[in-house]
Amino acid sequence: MKAPIGKPIKPVSSGRNFLFPDKIAPHVLLMFFALAVQLVAAVISGIGYSLNENIFCLVGFALFTLWFIAMLIIVNPRCDEVFKNQREGIKRGALVIIVIFMTIGISELATAVLVAPIVQGNNANGDFAILLRQMEQGFKYNDSTALERQAAENLLIDKNPYAHANIITAMLKYNGASARITPLRTGRLINVFPTPSETQLNEIWDIAIHHPSHSPPEIESNVCYPAGLFLLPAPFIAAGVKDIRIVFIIFVVAGLAYATWKIPPNRRLLFIAFAAISLELWNCLADGETGSVVFPLLLVAWVSIDRNRLLSAITMGLAVATKQTAWFFLPFYLILLWRKSGMRQFVTAASVIAGIFLLINAYFIIIGPKTWLSSVLAPMTSPMFPNGVGIVSLVVSGFINIRSSIPFAVLEAIVFIGGALWYARNAKRYSFAGPILAVLPLFFAWRSLLNYFFYIQIIVIACMLTDEDTSFVALETQSKRINRERSASLCREGEMQG
Repeated sequence: MKAPIGKPIKPVSSGRNFLFPDKIAPHVLLMFFALAVQLVAAVISGIGYSLNENIFCLVGFALFTLWFIAMLIIVNPRCDEVFKNQREGIKRGALVIIVIFMTIGISELATAVLVAPIVQGNNANGDFAILLRQMEQGFKYNDSTALERQAAENLLIDKNPYAHANIITAMLKYNGASARITPLRTGRLINVFPTPSETQLNEIWDIAIHHPSHSPPEIESNVCYPAGLFLLPAPFIAAGVKDIRIVFIIFVVAGLAYATWKIPPNRRLLFIAFAAISLELWNCLADGETGSVVFPLLLVAWVSIDRNRLLSAITMGLAVATKQTAWFFLPFYLILLWRKSGMRQFVTAASVIAGIFLLINAYFIIIGPKTWLSSVLAPMTSPMFPNGVGIVSLVVSGFINIRSSIPFAVLEAIVFIGGALWYARNAKRYSFAGPILAVLPLFFAWRSLLNYFFYIQIIVIACMLTDEDTSFVALETQSKRINRERSASLCREGEMQG
Protein backbone atom coordinates (compact mmCIF):
# COMPACT_ATOMS: atom_id res chain seq x y z
CA MET A 1 0.00 0.00 0.00
CA LYS A 2 1.41 3.39 -1.02
CA ALA A 3 1.26 6.05 1.65
CA PRO A 4 0.06 9.53 0.70
CA ILE A 5 2.65 12.20 0.55
CA GLY A 6 2.07 15.32 2.66
CA LYS A 7 2.03 18.78 1.17
CA PRO A 8 5.66 19.85 0.67
CA ILE A 9 7.06 22.92 2.37
CA LYS A 10 7.70 25.52 -0.31
CA PRO A 11 11.13 27.12 -0.23
CA VAL A 12 11.08 30.82 0.41
CA SER A 13 12.12 33.04 -2.45
CA SER A 14 12.07 36.69 -3.20
CA GLY A 15 13.09 39.07 -5.86
CA ARG A 16 16.34 40.95 -5.77
CA ASN A 17 16.59 44.61 -4.94
CA PHE A 18 19.34 47.11 -4.27
CA LEU A 19 19.57 46.25 -0.55
CA PHE A 20 18.27 42.77 0.23
CA PRO A 21 19.92 39.81 -1.54
CA ASP A 22 17.83 37.01 -2.97
CA LYS A 23 16.78 34.28 -0.52
CA ILE A 24 17.82 36.21 2.56
CA ALA A 25 16.71 34.31 5.65
CA PRO A 26 14.21 35.77 8.15
CA HIS A 27 16.61 35.65 11.09
CA VAL A 28 18.89 38.17 9.39
CA LEU A 29 16.00 40.53 8.71
CA LEU A 30 14.74 40.21 12.28
CA MET A 31 18.04 41.64 13.50
CA PHE A 32 16.83 45.06 12.31
CA PHE A 33 13.80 44.78 14.59
CA ALA A 34 16.03 43.83 17.52
CA LEU A 35 18.22 46.83 16.76
CA ALA A 36 15.17 49.10 16.78
CA VAL A 37 14.10 47.77 20.18
CA GLN A 38 17.57 48.36 21.62
CA LEU A 39 17.77 51.91 20.25
CA VAL A 40 14.35 52.83 21.64
CA ALA A 41 15.31 51.26 24.99
CA ALA A 42 18.53 53.28 25.07
CA VAL A 43 16.68 56.54 24.37
CA ILE A 44 14.02 55.91 27.01
CA SER A 45 16.58 54.85 29.62
CA GLY A 46 18.69 57.89 28.80
CA ILE A 47 15.72 60.19 29.26
CA GLY A 48 14.94 58.53 32.58
CA TYR A 49 18.46 59.07 33.91
CA SER A 50 18.75 62.61 32.51
CA LEU A 51 15.41 63.84 33.88
CA ASN A 52 15.36 61.56 36.94
CA GLU A 53 12.05 60.04 35.83
CA ASN A 54 11.75 56.54 37.30
CA ILE A 55 8.99 55.38 34.99
CA PHE A 56 11.27 55.87 31.98
CA CYS A 57 13.95 53.77 33.66
CA LEU A 58 11.40 51.01 34.23
CA VAL A 59 10.19 51.09 30.61
CA GLY A 60 13.79 51.08 29.39
CA PHE A 61 14.53 48.03 31.53
CA ALA A 62 11.48 46.23 30.12
CA LEU A 63 12.57 46.99 26.56
CA PHE A 64 16.12 45.80 27.19
CA THR A 65 14.68 42.57 28.58
CA LEU A 66 12.62 42.26 25.41
CA TRP A 67 15.75 42.89 23.36
CA PHE A 68 17.60 39.99 25.00
CA ILE A 69 14.61 37.70 24.45
CA ALA A 70 14.39 38.75 20.80
CA MET A 71 18.11 38.15 20.24
CA LEU A 72 17.93 34.67 21.75
CA ILE A 73 14.94 33.85 19.54
CA ILE A 74 16.72 35.11 16.43
CA VAL A 75 19.80 32.90 16.97
CA ASN A 76 17.62 29.81 17.41
CA PRO A 77 17.92 27.65 14.26
CA ARG A 78 14.12 27.14 14.28
CA CYS A 79 13.58 30.87 13.85
CA ASP A 80 13.59 30.67 10.05
CA GLU A 81 11.04 27.88 9.99
CA VAL A 82 8.71 29.78 12.32
CA PHE A 83 8.88 33.06 10.39
CA LYS A 84 9.27 31.78 6.83
CA ASN A 85 5.73 32.73 5.79
CA GLN A 86 6.16 36.28 7.12
CA ARG A 87 9.44 36.87 5.35
CA GLU A 88 8.24 39.46 2.86
CA GLY A 89 6.47 41.46 5.56
CA ILE A 90 9.58 41.29 7.74
CA LYS A 91 11.68 42.52 4.83
CA ARG A 92 9.40 45.52 4.31
CA GLY A 93 9.52 46.25 8.03
CA ALA A 94 13.33 46.09 8.00
CA LEU A 95 13.40 48.60 5.15
CA VAL A 96 11.13 50.95 7.11
CA ILE A 97 13.42 50.66 10.14
CA ILE A 98 16.44 51.52 8.02
CA VAL A 99 14.76 54.63 6.65
CA ILE A 100 13.46 55.78 10.05
CA PHE A 101 16.73 55.40 11.94
CA MET A 102 18.81 56.79 9.11
CA THR A 103 16.58 59.88 9.28
CA ILE A 104 16.91 60.02 13.07
CA GLY A 105 20.68 59.75 12.82
CA ILE A 106 20.89 62.62 10.37
CA SER A 107 18.51 64.68 12.54
CA GLU A 108 20.58 63.94 15.65
CA LEU A 109 23.73 65.09 13.91
CA ALA A 110 22.02 68.27 12.74
CA THR A 111 20.68 68.92 16.25
CA ALA A 112 24.11 68.49 17.81
CA VAL A 113 25.85 70.70 15.26
CA LEU A 114 23.21 73.38 14.58
CA VAL A 115 20.42 73.46 17.18
CA ALA A 116 22.28 72.75 20.43
CA PRO A 117 24.68 75.71 20.19
CA ILE A 118 21.75 78.11 19.63
CA VAL A 119 19.74 76.76 22.59
CA GLN A 120 22.76 76.80 24.87
CA GLY A 121 23.64 80.32 23.76
CA ASN A 122 20.17 81.56 24.69
CA ASN A 123 20.35 79.88 28.12
CA ALA A 124 17.00 78.20 27.49
CA ASN A 125 15.28 76.15 30.19
CA GLY A 126 12.90 73.20 30.05
CA ASP A 127 13.28 69.46 29.47
CA PHE A 128 14.47 69.86 25.88
CA ALA A 129 17.20 72.26 26.95
CA ILE A 130 18.26 69.85 29.71
CA LEU A 131 18.54 67.01 27.19
CA LEU A 132 20.58 69.22 24.88
CA ARG A 133 22.92 70.06 27.73
CA GLN A 134 23.29 66.35 28.39
CA MET A 135 24.13 65.88 24.70
CA GLU A 136 26.73 68.65 24.92
CA GLN A 137 28.29 66.95 27.95
CA GLY A 138 28.41 63.75 25.91
CA PHE A 139 30.81 65.32 23.43
CA LYS A 140 33.37 65.90 26.18
CA TYR A 141 35.75 63.29 27.57
CA ASN A 142 34.40 61.01 30.25
CA ASP A 143 36.63 59.84 33.09
CA SER A 144 37.74 56.62 31.35
CA THR A 145 38.66 58.45 28.15
CA ALA A 146 40.57 61.15 30.02
CA LEU A 147 42.47 58.57 32.08
CA GLU A 148 43.24 56.55 28.95
CA ARG A 149 44.64 59.63 27.20
CA GLN A 150 46.65 60.54 30.31
CA ALA A 151 47.97 56.97 30.58
CA ALA A 152 49.13 56.96 26.95
CA GLU A 153 50.95 60.26 27.43
CA ASN A 154 52.54 59.08 30.69
CA LEU A 155 53.75 55.97 28.89
CA LEU A 156 55.38 58.10 26.19
CA ILE A 157 57.37 60.04 28.82
CA ASP A 158 58.41 56.85 30.60
CA LYS A 159 56.07 57.09 33.58
CA ASN A 160 54.11 54.14 34.93
CA PRO A 161 50.55 54.94 33.75
CA TYR A 162 49.03 53.04 36.67
CA ALA A 163 51.12 54.77 39.33
CA HIS A 164 50.65 58.30 37.92
CA ALA A 165 46.91 58.26 37.23
CA ASN A 166 45.05 61.34 38.39
CA ILE A 167 41.44 61.85 37.37
CA ILE A 168 41.36 65.53 38.39
CA THR A 169 44.35 66.65 36.36
CA ALA A 170 43.22 64.45 33.44
CA MET A 171 39.73 65.93 33.31
CA LEU A 172 41.04 69.47 33.63
CA LYS A 173 43.72 69.02 30.98
CA TYR A 174 41.39 67.46 28.40
CA ASN A 175 38.30 69.53 29.24
CA GLY A 176 36.39 66.50 30.47
CA ALA A 177 32.79 66.67 31.64
CA SER A 178 32.72 66.78 35.45
CA ALA A 179 29.28 65.15 35.33
CA ARG A 180 30.88 62.07 33.78
CA ILE A 181 33.13 61.03 36.64
CA THR A 182 32.58 57.77 38.51
CA PRO A 183 31.58 58.47 42.15
CA LEU A 184 32.36 55.99 44.91
CA ARG A 185 30.33 55.10 48.00
CA THR A 186 32.88 56.34 50.49
CA GLY A 187 33.88 59.49 52.36
CA ARG A 188 31.21 62.18 52.05
CA LEU A 189 29.08 59.87 49.88
CA ILE A 190 29.09 56.80 52.10
CA ASN A 191 25.50 57.30 53.25
CA VAL A 192 24.16 58.39 49.84
CA PHE A 193 21.92 55.95 47.96
CA PRO A 194 21.09 54.96 45.26
CA THR A 195 23.06 57.70 43.43
CA PRO A 196 24.54 61.05 44.43
CA SER A 197 22.78 64.16 43.18
CA GLU A 198 24.29 66.56 40.69
CA THR A 199 24.70 69.08 43.51
CA GLN A 200 26.65 66.61 45.65
CA LEU A 201 28.94 65.71 42.77
CA ASN A 202 29.52 69.36 41.93
CA GLU A 203 30.48 70.10 45.54
CA ILE A 204 33.06 67.31 45.55
CA TRP A 205 34.37 68.37 42.16
CA ASP A 206 34.66 72.04 43.12
CA ILE A 207 36.74 71.11 46.17
CA ALA A 208 38.87 68.66 44.18
CA ILE A 209 39.91 71.14 41.49
CA HIS A 210 41.44 73.39 44.16
CA HIS A 211 43.82 70.54 45.08
CA PRO A 212 44.26 68.71 41.74
CA SER A 213 47.36 66.81 42.83
CA HIS A 214 45.27 64.73 45.24
CA SER A 215 42.23 62.86 43.94
CA PRO A 216 39.41 62.73 46.50
CA PRO A 217 38.39 59.24 47.70
CA GLU A 218 34.84 59.81 46.41
CA ILE A 219 36.02 59.77 42.77
CA GLU A 220 37.46 56.73 40.97
CA SER A 221 40.96 57.69 39.83
CA ASN A 222 42.53 54.39 38.77
CA VAL A 223 43.35 53.37 35.24
CA CYS A 224 40.85 50.55 35.62
CA TYR A 225 41.80 48.53 32.53
CA PRO A 226 44.55 46.24 31.24
CA ALA A 227 47.47 47.93 29.50
CA GLY A 228 46.21 47.39 25.96
CA LEU A 229 43.73 50.23 26.42
CA PHE A 230 46.50 52.81 26.44
CA LEU A 231 49.21 50.88 24.58
CA LEU A 232 47.16 50.57 21.39
CA PRO A 233 46.39 54.32 21.10
CA ALA A 234 49.91 55.35 22.22
CA PRO A 235 51.51 55.25 18.72
CA PHE A 236 48.74 57.51 17.39
CA ILE A 237 49.23 59.95 20.26
CA ALA A 238 52.98 59.90 19.59
CA ALA A 239 52.26 60.65 15.92
CA GLY A 240 50.41 63.82 16.92
CA VAL A 241 46.76 62.81 17.15
CA LYS A 242 45.21 65.38 19.48
CA ASP A 243 41.84 63.76 20.19
CA ILE A 244 41.89 60.12 21.24
CA ARG A 245 38.40 59.67 19.80
CA ILE A 246 40.02 59.85 16.37
CA VAL A 247 41.91 56.69 17.34
CA PHE A 248 38.61 55.07 18.34
CA ILE A 249 37.14 55.96 14.94
CA ILE A 250 40.14 54.44 13.17
CA PHE A 251 39.75 51.19 15.11
CA VAL A 252 36.00 50.97 14.55
CA VAL A 253 36.17 51.78 10.83
CA ALA A 254 38.98 49.25 10.38
CA GLY A 255 36.98 46.55 12.16
CA LEU A 256 33.83 47.27 10.16
CA ALA A 257 35.85 47.35 6.94
CA TYR A 258 37.34 43.93 7.67
CA ALA A 259 33.92 42.45 8.42
CA THR A 260 32.50 44.02 5.25
CA TRP A 261 35.36 42.58 3.22
CA LYS A 262 34.71 39.08 4.57
CA ILE A 263 30.98 39.30 3.81
CA PRO A 264 30.10 38.20 0.24
CA PRO A 265 29.60 41.17 -2.12
CA ASN A 266 25.82 40.81 -2.51
CA ARG A 267 25.36 41.07 1.27
CA ARG A 268 27.76 43.91 2.05
CA LEU A 269 25.33 46.76 1.53
CA LEU A 270 22.95 45.19 4.04
CA PHE A 271 25.70 45.06 6.67
CA ILE A 272 26.74 48.63 5.93
CA ALA A 273 23.12 49.75 6.37
CA PHE A 274 22.90 47.89 9.69
CA ALA A 275 26.11 49.47 10.97
CA ALA A 276 25.02 52.92 9.77
CA ILE A 277 21.75 52.85 11.73
CA SER A 278 23.43 51.42 14.85
CA LEU A 279 23.20 54.89 16.35
CA GLU A 280 24.53 53.84 19.76
CA LEU A 281 27.80 52.86 18.09
CA TRP A 282 28.28 56.35 16.67
CA ASN A 283 27.00 58.04 19.84
CA CYS A 284 29.54 56.08 21.89
CA LEU A 285 32.29 57.16 19.51
CA ALA A 286 31.26 60.81 20.01
CA ASP A 287 31.13 60.20 23.79
CA GLY A 288 34.64 58.78 23.79
CA GLU A 289 33.41 55.44 25.10
CA THR A 290 36.40 53.13 25.61
CA GLY A 291 34.33 50.13 24.49
CA SER A 292 34.92 51.47 20.98
CA VAL A 293 38.44 50.04 21.21
CA VAL A 294 37.48 46.51 22.23
CA PHE A 295 34.45 46.23 19.89
CA PRO A 296 36.37 46.03 16.58
CA LEU A 297 38.79 43.51 18.10
CA LEU A 298 35.92 41.26 19.17
CA LEU A 299 34.25 41.75 15.79
CA VAL A 300 37.32 40.60 13.87
CA ALA A 301 37.94 37.73 16.30
CA TRP A 302 34.43 36.35 15.89
CA VAL A 303 34.09 36.89 12.14
CA SER A 304 37.47 35.26 11.38
CA ILE A 305 37.15 32.28 13.73
CA ASP A 306 36.50 29.90 10.78
CA ARG A 307 38.55 31.79 8.20
CA ASN A 308 41.81 32.91 9.76
CA ARG A 309 42.26 31.32 13.17
CA LEU A 310 45.60 32.97 13.85
CA LEU A 311 44.19 36.44 13.21
CA SER A 312 41.14 35.51 15.24
CA ALA A 313 43.24 34.41 18.23
CA ILE A 314 45.47 37.49 17.99
CA THR A 315 42.56 39.93 17.99
CA MET A 316 40.87 38.07 20.84
CA GLY A 317 44.15 38.25 22.75
CA LEU A 318 44.32 42.00 22.13
CA ALA A 319 40.71 42.35 23.28
CA VAL A 320 41.23 40.59 26.61
CA ALA A 321 44.43 42.60 27.09
CA THR A 322 42.46 45.81 26.56
CA LYS A 323 39.24 45.71 28.56
CA GLN A 324 37.61 43.40 31.10
CA THR A 325 34.34 43.09 29.18
CA ALA A 326 36.24 40.93 26.69
CA TRP A 327 36.92 38.45 29.51
CA PHE A 328 33.24 37.52 29.41
CA PHE A 329 33.55 36.70 25.70
CA LEU A 330 36.66 34.56 26.04
CA PRO A 331 35.08 31.34 27.44
CA PHE A 332 32.35 31.35 24.78
CA TYR A 333 34.89 32.02 22.05
CA LEU A 334 37.06 29.11 23.19
CA ILE A 335 34.04 26.84 23.61
CA LEU A 336 32.93 27.55 20.03
CA LEU A 337 36.45 26.91 18.73
CA TRP A 338 36.68 23.64 20.66
CA ARG A 339 33.28 22.40 19.51
CA LYS A 340 33.98 23.30 15.89
CA SER A 341 37.65 22.38 15.54
CA GLY A 342 38.69 20.18 18.44
CA MET A 343 40.93 20.39 21.46
CA ARG A 344 44.14 21.07 19.53
CA GLN A 345 42.81 24.33 18.07
CA PHE A 346 41.40 25.20 21.49
CA VAL A 347 44.81 24.83 23.15
CA THR A 348 46.60 26.71 20.36
CA ALA A 349 44.21 29.66 20.49
CA ALA A 350 44.24 29.76 24.30
CA SER A 351 48.04 29.81 24.25
CA VAL A 352 48.16 32.67 21.74
CA ILE A 353 45.60 34.68 23.72
CA ALA A 354 47.41 34.13 27.04
CA GLY A 355 50.73 35.00 25.43
CA ILE A 356 49.43 38.29 24.02
CA PHE A 357 47.83 39.24 27.32
CA LEU A 358 51.10 38.64 29.17
CA LEU A 359 53.18 40.33 26.48
CA ILE A 360 51.13 43.52 26.78
CA ASN A 361 50.74 43.54 30.58
CA ALA A 362 53.87 41.79 31.88
CA TYR A 363 56.07 44.90 32.07
CA PHE A 364 53.54 46.77 34.19
CA ILE A 365 52.98 43.73 36.39
CA ILE A 366 56.73 43.45 37.02
CA ILE A 367 57.36 47.12 37.83
CA GLY A 368 54.33 47.45 40.08
CA PRO A 369 52.35 44.25 40.66
CA LYS A 370 50.19 45.63 43.47
CA THR A 371 49.41 48.85 41.57
CA TRP A 372 48.55 46.97 38.38
CA LEU A 373 46.34 44.45 40.14
CA SER A 374 44.47 47.01 42.23
CA SER A 375 43.88 49.16 39.13
CA VAL A 376 42.65 46.35 36.87
CA LEU A 377 40.42 44.91 39.60
CA ALA A 378 39.06 48.33 40.62
CA PRO A 379 35.78 47.88 38.67
CA MET A 380 35.10 44.80 40.81
CA THR A 381 36.51 45.99 44.12
CA SER A 382 35.78 49.74 44.28
CA PRO A 383 32.55 50.67 46.14
CA MET A 384 30.71 51.94 43.09
CA PHE A 385 27.11 53.09 43.01
CA PRO A 386 24.53 50.95 41.19
CA ASN A 387 24.08 52.01 37.59
CA GLY A 388 22.86 50.57 34.33
CA VAL A 389 20.00 49.38 32.16
CA GLY A 390 19.75 45.85 33.57
CA ILE A 391 17.86 44.68 36.63
CA VAL A 392 19.87 47.12 38.73
CA SER A 393 17.75 49.87 37.14
CA LEU A 394 15.02 48.71 39.53
CA VAL A 395 17.32 49.72 42.39
CA VAL A 396 18.42 53.00 40.81
CA SER A 397 14.82 54.00 40.11
CA GLY A 398 13.74 53.10 43.66
CA PHE A 399 11.39 50.22 42.86
CA ILE A 400 13.39 47.84 45.04
CA ASN A 401 15.73 48.64 47.94
CA ILE A 402 18.88 46.50 47.83
CA ARG A 403 22.01 48.29 49.01
CA SER A 404 24.51 45.49 48.54
CA SER A 405 26.11 44.42 45.27
CA ILE A 406 26.52 40.82 46.50
CA PRO A 407 23.12 39.50 45.32
CA PHE A 408 23.82 40.91 41.88
CA ALA A 409 27.29 39.36 41.81
CA VAL A 410 25.75 35.98 42.68
CA LEU A 411 23.14 36.31 39.94
CA GLU A 412 25.82 37.39 37.48
CA ALA A 413 27.95 34.33 38.31
CA ILE A 414 25.00 31.92 38.05
CA VAL A 415 23.97 33.28 34.64
CA PHE A 416 27.57 33.23 33.40
CA ILE A 417 28.28 29.66 34.51
CA GLY A 418 24.89 28.42 33.33
CA GLY A 419 25.35 30.06 29.94
CA ALA A 420 28.83 28.62 29.50
CA LEU A 421 27.71 25.09 30.42
CA TRP A 422 24.74 25.30 28.06
CA TYR A 423 26.92 26.63 25.24
CA ALA A 424 29.44 23.86 25.76
CA ARG A 425 26.70 21.39 24.84
CA ASN A 426 25.00 23.40 22.11
CA ALA A 427 27.65 25.61 20.48
CA LYS A 428 27.54 23.83 17.13
CA ARG A 429 23.81 24.27 16.75
CA TYR A 430 23.55 27.71 18.36
CA SER A 431 26.90 29.21 17.35
CA PHE A 432 25.52 32.75 16.96
CA ALA A 433 24.36 32.73 20.58
CA GLY A 434 27.92 33.05 21.91
CA PRO A 435 28.25 36.87 21.95
CA ILE A 436 24.76 37.24 23.43
CA LEU A 437 25.41 34.76 26.24
CA ALA A 438 28.71 36.53 26.90
CA VAL A 439 27.01 39.81 27.86
CA LEU A 440 23.84 38.34 29.36
CA PRO A 441 25.47 38.05 32.85
CA LEU A 442 26.20 41.79 32.76
CA PHE A 443 22.47 42.44 32.51
CA PHE A 444 22.24 41.08 36.06
CA ALA A 445 25.26 42.98 37.38
CA TRP A 446 25.47 45.87 39.85
CA ARG A 447 26.91 47.88 36.96
CA SER A 448 25.12 47.06 33.68
CA LEU A 449 26.05 50.05 31.58
CA LEU A 450 24.64 50.47 28.09
CA ASN A 451 28.11 50.40 26.55
CA TYR A 452 28.37 46.70 27.47
CA PHE A 453 25.64 45.83 24.98
CA PHE A 454 25.49 48.30 22.09
CA TYR A 455 27.84 46.43 19.71
CA ILE A 456 26.72 42.82 20.26
CA GLN A 457 24.18 42.75 17.47
CA ILE A 458 26.73 44.08 14.97
CA ILE A 459 29.02 41.15 15.80
CA VAL A 460 26.12 38.68 15.52
CA ILE A 461 24.80 39.94 12.18
CA ALA A 462 28.33 40.06 10.75
CA CYS A 463 28.74 36.38 11.64
CA MET A 464 25.34 35.61 10.12
CA LEU A 465 26.16 37.38 6.87
CA THR A 466 29.52 35.66 6.51
CA ASP A 467 27.98 32.24 7.13
CA GLU A 468 27.30 30.57 3.79
CA ASP A 469 25.08 27.81 5.17
CA THR A 470 22.71 29.62 7.48
CA SER A 471 22.29 33.19 6.34
CA PHE A 472 20.78 32.89 2.88
CA VAL A 473 20.30 29.33 1.69
CA ALA A 474 19.62 27.48 4.91
CA LEU A 475 15.87 28.03 4.88
CA GLU A 476 15.50 26.61 1.39
CA THR A 477 17.89 23.76 2.15
CA GLN A 478 16.09 23.04 5.40
CA SER A 479 12.74 22.95 3.58
CA LYS A 480 14.06 20.43 1.05
CA ARG A 481 15.52 18.31 3.85
CA ILE A 482 12.25 18.35 5.77
CA ASN A 483 10.38 17.34 2.60
CA ARG A 484 12.77 14.44 2.02
CA GLU A 485 12.53 13.29 5.63
CA ARG A 486 8.73 13.58 5.56
CA SER A 487 8.49 11.62 2.31
CA ALA A 488 10.82 8.90 3.58
CA SER A 489 8.89 8.62 6.84
CA LEU A 490 5.55 8.33 5.08
CA CYS A 491 6.93 5.72 2.71
CA ARG A 492 8.22 3.66 5.62
CA GLU A 493 4.81 3.91 7.30
CA GLY A 494 3.17 2.77 4.07
CA GLU A 495 5.48 -0.20 3.72
CA MET A 496 4.79 -1.23 7.32
CA GLN A 497 1.05 -0.94 6.77
CA GLY A 498 1.37 -2.95 3.55
